[in-house]
Amino acid sequence: MSDSTPPALGLGLSMSHAQEQFSKAFVLAVAALAGCAAAEPAPDVDDIDWTLSCRLRPRRPKLDLQVKSWIGDTGTLEAIHYPLQRKNYDGLILTNLLIPRFLVLVLVPRQPEAWLSVSPEQLVLRRCAFWCSLAGQPASENASTVTVRVPRANLFDVAAVTRLMQAINEGGVS
Repeated sequence: MSDSTPPALGLGLSMSHAQEQFSKAFVLAVAALAGCAAAEPAPDVDDIDWTLSCRLRPRRPKLDLQVKSWIGDTGTLEAIHYPLQRKNYDGLILTNLLIPRFLVLVLVPRQPEAWLSVSPEQLVLRRCAFWCSLAGQPASENASTVTVRVPRANLFDVAAVTRLMQAINEGGVS
C-alpha cells in the first residue's frame, strides 16, 4: 500500500468511501421521515448527489443536494468553515434554477466505530448534518477549494426538509 492510498476500514473500504456511504444513509433516513422520495442522479454530471421530492400541492417541490461528509469541525460557534471543491462551489452558486440546490455537510466522529450503534431497541447514527444555500454567492478565483460558511443553526433534519419543501412549494426558495 502506497502512502497515497487512503486507510482502509476492517473489510477494506477506504475511509472516504465509508464516509460517502454513511452520508447517503444519513440523507436517506432524514428524507424518509420527512416523507420525501430520494433519487440519486445517474450519471452524476451536474454535481448533484440527491434529488428529494415530495407530493405537496400544487407544485410537487423538489430540491437538489450536494452532500459532503467531514470529520473536521472548524469554524466558529455560528458556522462551520468547510473547504468545498471549486467545481462543487461553481454548481451551487447558480441562481434561477428550476430546482434549488443546497449543500448538506454530514459531520461524523473521528473514530468510525463511533458513527453508528445498533441494539434491538435503536439504531443511532452519529453525529449530525447542516445545510446551506450558496445561490447567488460571488464567483471565486480560487483554483481548487473555496471555504464556505455552513450555519450551525441550519440543522439538516426532518423539520428543515419540511420547511424547505414548503417554501419551495410557495415559490419562496430559488
